[in-house]
Amino acid sequence: MEHISLILSDLDGTLFRNDKSVSNHTKETIIRAQEKGILFGISTSRALVNAVKFLDGINPDVIISNGGALAFHRTKDKIQQKIYDSKFTKEETQTLIEKTFQVLGKETVISIDNEKGLYSNAGEDDFGDKFWTKVDFANFCEPAMKICIQTQDKNAVEKIASSIGIENVDYLPFSDIPWYKLTNKNATKEKAILAVSSALKIPTENMVAFGDDFNDIGMLKLCGKGIAMENAIQEVKDIADEICPSNENDGIAKWMEIHTAGTKES
Repeated sequence: MEHISLILSDLDGTLFRNDKSVSNHTKETIIRAQEKGILFGISTSRALVNAVKFLDGINPDVIISNGGALAFHRTKDKIQQKIYDSKFTKEETQTLIEKTFQVLGKETVISIDNEKGLYSNAGEDDFGDKFWTKVDFANFCEPAMKICIQTQDKNAVEKIASSIGIENVDYLPFSDIPWYKLTNKNATKEKAILAVSSALKIPTENMVAFGDDFNDIGMLKLCGKGIAMENAIQEVKDIADEICPSNENDGIAKWMEIHTAGTKES
């Protein structure tokens, strides 16, 4: 790449170590890059509230959250400007919930997130820290930016998506947990990145993206340089331009130290 303007990183399995921490070395490397005029952003399936709570010591210039359904730019004055959002309507959300219980049973665990927060009918201790709201979804009247369903049954997920028109839903499995993610068709990391590109006047060829899982494939293909973590699933490695060390071995920092060393301060 001739010029790097923006570095985007997935969180779990990428920026985060396995215990959800970020090493001081990685934090310092990100800060040095930002001081040189390179923007740093996160691009994650996590809900906004469940992403920023782990970013102590990191001040991302760009936040793409909720699986690509929400994107913000943080200005130098720390003002958070919304760039993009895409969601299921309240009616679509209710239909998807009803269909999920019909297809998979009333005991199926669901999580739903939007700009307000994260909601689930999971057991009190299933998700660890209490950053989410316990609901039974009987009278849930909120739009959803992302719906996650605890299942590995692709056929069942397709039946659920078809309840509002399968062409209107983007659905992908997670490689590390037995869940599927459903979002509005326009709520993908790629769509959010294109909105960021337009808003900040940064060509995608001047972006670098790091990832490890299925929903990172699109953004790694879209950006000028797509980097797979050593711990990434094979499908991500197959499409990546490069492979860096693992999330447990400061992979992002090690790549940045080599490729941003000569960047001049803006």
